[in-house]
Amino acid sequence: MHKTLLALTFCLLSSVVAAEQMYRWIDDQGVPQFGQQPPEGKTYQRIDVNSPPPPGGTLRAPAPLPQSATAKAPEEEDQSISDEALAAKRKEQCAKIRGNLQTMERNPRLSKTTDAGETVRIGEDERQEMMAQARADLAEFCSE
Repeated sequence: MHKTLLALTFCLLSSVVAAEQMYRWIDDQGVPQFGQQPPEGKTYQRIDVNSPPPPGGTLRAPAPLPQSATAKAPEEEDQSISDEALAAKRKEQCAKIRGNLQTMERNPRLSKTTDAGETVRIGEDERQEMMAQARADLAEFCSE
């Protein structure tokens, strides 16, 4: 019994290791094909298959994007933005803040979505704090 269980465990583990490499190629009819063995006599592309995260575990962070030689540093981008573009962006943000403030003033029953995707009702104290913050932002950034 123990030998059978050990043999089954070994087979399952070896099949997981073998399934982590895949190949892609185009057949004679122009249809993409996939397989664990590369085709003979055809050009193919090697595809790395990542194993899924453990159950209940955290997701892996995505790979960082490669830096291109033509990409500007953030300081250079800020300096290259024209005054007109900054004024237009500020005007757009002020309009959004005004709209949010009107919504908060007119609707006492507000809700928000948490990071976990749950919808939670906003209490009156939090609503008043949000309205005060919006008014302060308008006074500081949007005085025209």
